[in-house]
Amino acid sequence: MKSLDNVRFVLVGTTHPGNIGAAARAMKTMGITNLHLVSPKIYPSAEATTRASGADDVLHRAVVHDSLDDALAGCHYTF
Repeated sequence: MKSLDNVRFVLVGTTHPGNIGAAARAMKTMGITNLHLVSPKIYPSAEATTRASGADDVLHRAVVHDSLDDALAGCHYTF
């Protein structure tokens, strides 16, 4: 297991699906693949997929939560 497998990137209340895709693309570039979304306005979205540009796998693994508490469940440290 790579140490980055333990990193969870959480976006809260995202209003523009393009930002979700851009975050997924940036995450993949850094080797982070665990994307969690809290109450996104629009997801899934073709625009998110387009902006992900090669990080479709990160989007497909994304977990959607109803609350920040749910998204952070099991986390030991948050920043």
